[in-house]
Order: sequence, then structure tokens, then C-alpha cells
Amino acid sequence: MSGALVRGAFLSLLRLFYPQVAVRGALPDGGTGCILVANHPNGLLDPLVVRVAVGRPVAFLAKSTLFTIPVLRGWLAAFDGIPVYRAKEGDTAQNERTFALARARLDAGAWVALFPEGISHDAPRLAPLKTGVARIALGCEGPVRIVPVGIVYEAKETFRSRASATLGAPIDVAPFRAQASSDERAAVQALTERVADGLRAVMLEADDSELWRGFVTVASWLVDDADVGARDARARELAHAWRSLSARDPAEAHAIADEARAFARSLEQLGVRDPLGLAQGRVVDPLRGAGRLLPLVPLAPLALLGALLGWAPYRIIRPLAERLAKGEIDVVGTYKLLLGVAVLPAWWLAQSILIAWLVAWPAGLAALALAPLTGYVALRWDERLTARRDLLRTGWLAATQADVARALSARRAALADRIARATLTASTP
Repeated sequence: MSGALVRGAFLSLLRLFYPQVAVRGALPDGGTGCILVANHPNGLLDPLVVRVAVGRPVAFLAKSTLFTIPVLRGWLAAFDGIPVYRAKEGDTAQNERTFALARARLDAGAWVALFPEGISHDAPRLAPLKTGVARIALGCEGPVRIVPVGIVYEAKETFRSRASATLGAPIDVAPFRAQASSDERAAVQALTERVADGLRAVMLEADDSELWRGFVTVASWLVDDADVGARDARARELAHAWRSLSARDPAEAHAIADEARAFARSLEQLGVRDPLGLAQGRVVDPLRGAGRLLPLVPLAPLALLGALLGWAPYRIIRPLAERLAKGEIDVVGTYKLLLGVAVLPAWWLAQSILIAWLVAWPAGLAALALAPLTGYVALRWDERLTARRDLLRTGWLAATQADVARALSARRAALADRIARATLTASTP
């Protein structure tokens, strides 16, 4: 299978897994070598998100052990993978060749991407960076820029969730090259620290996972959650302000956190997913909302067929992926994608053979052709039904318990105002 076909197939699968990958920030102009550096929260799906975000060819550096896995070797070749050797896994002297290959691409004006933390992990903070980025950049002959990429996943192990990628301001390597002429070690360290600062500016960090999720949740109450990029940008602002506020006025910070948790519990009990929409009147009359379900009716038979043909593998992939991940949340998504590529086609083929044997071969061929198509219909049908059901639930609350709806809106506005004032105070020197 050609590299272009493999690449196109996996990028399409990434878009299927995460139907929305929002991109914020501008890419630098072409013609000059560029190193993309990104945080690494989600295994082998992170390179795919970076590739989708920049929309252009990128050579990825990846740990050498991945190249020894037959099922991944073709995938890595398709994305122009370059092996990196870590001390615990191989001879690090081979990295001189790795760095030379990367520099050659950069000097030719190509783009290279790597994950300087060196490991994929589920921690809500940036891990200490390796020095490879600085060593590669400082060793290039021509001009090179370093662009930080902050990746945020809504629920990285969840199929059909969303992601965002924020492109930071390019880091100019020239001043560090001047420093390297007199003290290379100090220049490497200084550039590595500058890269870490650049990454922290575009990624969402928190002291723990609960707080990280809280920033995303509260941001969804303050901006339109349909724009996942805007929501994640607001979550980053909240995180930066929270750190300042916690240092300046920890009592107020914890009071806001307690108020946000209480509001979240109220929303959950009432079944409201979009308090901002409720406040802005983005709800539908229950009768009109019921009418919006009508377009789904003609597709219901196809959706039901798709569910029947693909229900078993769809349900088995998640627990199997979690078992293979052995508690490491950051690789569950990777296993789910790879298992989906292997299990679903195998299931559809076995199913069609069984139908051909029990009924007739035309029926088996029809089942094989219809399974992926109707499976996609079932997926989209369920998503649209869920969205309309949420609108109906909120509309029913607004229509039957107007006082409760008004109280929720007022409470959200008060919380938003308190957060805004606290954010402004925290950002004031």
C-alpha cells in the first residue's frame, strides 16, 4: 500500500474519531525550515492531530521501538518517521544520524515535528523537556523557526469527541545560535527553557485532572461551546488567572471553585448541558423541537441496520482498548483507532461470509457493502438524535419551569461576572 494511501486513510480516520479539530493561530510562511513542538497527551493520535492542524507535509520524530512493530512500520514510513533512540531502549549514539536527517530536511525548507517531553502521558502539566529540539535547531546551517503547538482533547479516549490545536508565536533561533558560539551547553539549556515557555503559553495546564476538567467545563459556560477552539482558549485564560489568583487570594479562588462545582451539580440534576444557550434563549419550543426529529425518521431503518451489523465490534473495542492500555489513559485512543482498523473490517467480512452461507452469496455481498455505509448512518443518526434530545430537554425546562430556567440563567451570569472580575484582578500587576 502506498504511503499516500496510508496517510490519507489515517488522516480520514482521525477526522472520524475527532470530527472537529479546531485550529487557532497562524502558521509561519513557507520557505524556511520549521520545527513543530507539541505536548504529548494522546499517544499516536497526537501526530495525526498536528498533521491535520498544519495541513502540510511534516516529518515526525518518534521513539525507535515503534519502528520495530510491524503494524506501525508502514504507518511511520507514510508520515516520514525518523527514529529517536532513548538510553533505556537503544544506543543513543545513533541519534547523531537522526539529528543529521532532521537538519537536512530543515535546511531544505521542510518541516519537522516532535514531542520534546519524550513520552506520552496523562498528567495535566508539561513534563520536563528533552534537549533534542535545541540541539537540532542549533545545528542547522540555514535559518529555522520553532513553533509551539498546544493540543487539547475534550475527552481524548472518547470516539466522536473534539480536539483543538493552538499554534504559538514562532521562536527565533538566531539569538541562541549567537550564544552557542561561546557556550553551547548554556545555549541548549536556554533554548529548551524558551521552548517550554512557548508550549505552556498554548497548552492547558492544571495542578490536577479535576481542576483541568473544571477549566474546560467553566469555559463552556462562558463562551459558545460549539466553538471548541474558543472554549479551549478561554480555558487557558482561566488556568493562567487561577494560578495568579491562587497565589494572591487563595480564599477567593477556592470559593469560586466551590461555587462552580455546586452550579455543575445543579445543571447535572436538571439535565442542562448548555446553560449559556439557556441564558441566550437558544432553546426550542418542545413542539417545534419534536418536529425537528421528523427528518430522522426516514433514516431510522438504515440506522437500525447499521447498528445491527456493527453493534458487537463497536461495543467490544472500548473495553479491549482499555485492557490493552493497562490503565494508561493516554494510549486508549490509539488502541481504539488501531483496533477499529483491524476489528471492524474483519467483523464485516466474517459476517458477510456467514450470511452468504446461511442465505445466499448476493445477500452476503450486500451485507459487506452496506455494513460500513449503514454504520456511518447509524453513528450520525445517534449524534443528531442526542443533540435534538438535549435541545428538547432544555426547551421543556424553559417551558414548564420558567422560574427555574431564569434562576439558572441568573446564577450563570453571576458566576461569569465573578470569574471575570477575579480574572481581571489576577491579571493586574
